[in-house]
Amino acid sequence: MKKLMITAAASALMFGAAACSNETEMNEAAYDTDTAEMAQTDETNGEYAEVDAETPDYETVYLVAGNLSAGEIVGAKVIGADGEDIATVDDLLIGENGQIETVVFRSGDFIDLAGMKGSLPYADLDVTMVEEGEPAFTISMTEEDIQNVAEFDQDGLNDYRLVSEMIGTTADFVNSDDSARINDVIVSEDGEALYAIIGDPILGEDRQIGFDMIMVEQDADDNDTIMINASSEDLEMMPVFRYEQEDMDMDSERESSTEWEDTSEDDTYGAMNDNG
Repeated sequence: MKKLMITAAASALMFGAAACSNETEMNEAAYDTDTAEMAQTDETNGEYAEVDAETPDYETVYLVAGNLSAGEIVGAKVIGADGEDIATVDDLLIGENGQIETVVFRSGDFIDLAGMKGSLPYADLDVTMVEEGEPAFTISMTEEDIQNVAEFDQDGLNDYRLVSEMIGTTADFVNSDDSARINDVIVSEDGEALYAIIGDPILGEDRQIGFDMIMVEQDADDNDTIMINASSEDLEMMPVFRYEQEDMDMDSERESSTEWEDTSEDDTYGAMNDNG
């Protein structure tokens, strides 16, 4: 009987020791796993931190007073000597020197649809601002006078001297195989083309480049080709362009509102779990 009890006690001690040993091995394995995961997380965070550290802080520029969006000038009113609207701007023709040489307009009974297309030297018109800060032109002519101006004939398709042909066109970069869309041209009140606004195909932001980086060339068949004298990497280093300060403020408010809503949903979900 004593021998049986001693044997049973020995077995219990051996079983307990084995259980402790297994538990220790499991704890060590769990510790090693947690340590490895923490190390991997730290390493990953380090990679993210390194990427963030290398991300440049881009300059943001805005449409300043005295400069105009060519995209807004197209469609602007032409106001005659009697204060009446006598035409609308249909296009702007930019010369090789980067100056607006000609204002193309439509006049007649159906100005906005199929009125007569004529042209005047940019120097003959004066820029003014009308309601809500929109640009307009004034000229010392009557409606009858402007309808007697010679008609404008466009020099074939894809005449990239014209702003309407340039804006919305995808141009190739000279130094790479990439391309980007020309979204606008910024001009001064005296008619100088200052900047081209290019859509960044990667980050989705408009970028401002000097207008002198826009090149128009003709091929053997006299067809115009428009190119950007830069590479896509150069474009990424150009300043971000916004028309107004409020554009960025609204984006920031939108992001803040979204973050607040997401946080609120998480807090509500957490509170429900706590109550449950």
